[in-house]
Amino acid sequence: MSKRKHSILKNIKGFTAIELLAGLTIVLIILIIFIPITLHYTNKASARSILAEAKNVKLSMYSVGLDCRATNTPFQDGNGTYGFAPGILNEVKETADCQGDIYLLKWDADTCQPEQFFYIENGYMVTYQKVNNENQWDVLKLNHLINGS
Repeated sequence: MSKRKHSILKNIKGFTAIELLAGLTIVLIILIIFIPITLHYTNKASARSILAEAKNVKLSMYSVGLDCRATNTPFQDGNGTYGFAPGILNEVKETADCQGDIYLLKWDADTCQPEQFFYIENGYMVTYQKVNNENQWDVLKLNHLINGS
């Protein structure tokens, strides 16, 4: 009777090595499944946030473009680094309250709206272009692959 009581107490107090290994394996499998899923949804949320920023930039460009048209000042400068006339980029960024880089590629002066631009922030690039009077938005995640030094 005492041997049986001792065996029951031993099983209650601790786990065998096989039971611990099985438990750790289950936890590891759960982590392997859920970490990529979590990363996917985190990246998707970040991409949606950057897309919202880019849409604010487009609205800001429209607003500043209307101001430029009313005051007869240039909005676009194809020779500039970012495609904007001097001082306009800062005004667009302040109006949109954004931190990223804006590259204006095509501007429609008649409608005071961009036809094509890039917005880059936090490792994401949003491309916008107007095709057949429809807005096309794409969000890309940028990865640094090689160092060119």
